Amino acid sequence: MRSAILQDIKKLAFVERDIPACPPDGLRLRVKACGVCATDVKIYNYGHRLLKLPRVLGHELAGVIDEVGPAWTDQYQRGQRVAVCAVINCGQCRFCLRNVPSMCEQLEAFGYHYDGGYQEYLIIPAKSVRCGGVQLLPDNVSFEEAAVAELLACSLNGQALSDFRFGQSVLIIGSGPVGILQALLARARGCAPVYLADVLPEKLELAKEICGAGLAGTLDSRDRSAFVSAGLKLTDGYGFDQVMVCCGVPVAQQAALDLVGKCGCVNFFGGLPQGKSDVVLDTNHIHYKQCRVVGTHGSSVLDNREAITLIAQGQINLKPVITDRLALEDLEPALQVDGKNPRHLKAVVSYEQS
Repeated sequence: MRSAILQDIKKLAFVERDIPACPPDGLRLRVKACGVCATDVKIYNYGHRLLKLPRVLGHELAGVIDEVGPAWTDQYQRGQRVAVCAVINCGQCRFCLRNVPSMCEQLEAFGYHYDGGYQEYLIIPAKSVRCGGVQLLPDNVSFEEAAVAELLACSLNGQALSDFRFGQSVLIIGSGPVGILQALLARARGCAPVYLADVLPEKLELAKEICGAGLAGTLDSRDRSAFVSAGLKLTDGYGFDQVMVCCGVPVAQQAALDLVGKCGCVNFFGGLPQGKSDVVLDTNHIHYKQCRVVGTHGSSVLDNREAITLIAQGQINLKPVITDRLALEDLEPALQVDGKNPRHLKAVVSYEQS
């Protein structure tokens, strides 16, 4: 089988390997689609403290069950179309027992602890199956959509933690694929008005094309002072009920506190680069506005299942977000991308034609 193995930082090797044997308590997946995540880009360029190389990256997974271990023959069968949750939680630690599996003390993931989807076949270990990580796909959900559903699942986790509610005003800072999905999801929840902000006008234009009438407008965030003034003017000086920061930029976090309204919520959804995470914040905003500031990391199996359901029901359309479809051999340029092409949103490695 074809595999793309990250041997070292910025060193990707394409090799032929034997198809792995299916363990008695696991499943073997023939990968059909694997999304290229911003985390994969970071790992390729800078490494990761939790990752030991060499490793096959890729955690946004969908495919066909190719082999079923004897332990699961009553539940799964060959040929079933499935999405595989990126993360595997233990189900026993204090955070799993508190129903916060994304904070699991023993959290594992494909592309980190197990080889991921930048190969034609992979093994799904028993612990992934046991925690509900293998979800059957409805016929109207494509493999590509199922892979990218992981982004939607993370958005669901973020909005649940922020407690997005019907009729609330929303500002999303960062109009990349996650920012766009956050906007689509907010409108599906009945939030209004919903605004997107970015430093690149070209990205905002693409976001408007995808979001359509559900987006009340966009804001240019290149100048913090002008950005804050424009946002406050749109809300008659009150600020936004919900501010979701979907970019790893310190000034965006600072502006979010300027723009959140009384009793509102700011979510630092996008993490900051290592060495740049010390940010000066005006905490008087938190004190006097009685607002909340939260952070969001990852998603759960339940978030992933809800994401697939929203796609299948037609409530969220992921297809416009998938702008690049790649063969495995074309993966490396996608991992080298600088993120400044405004028309580039989400790349997916597709094995559908193989």
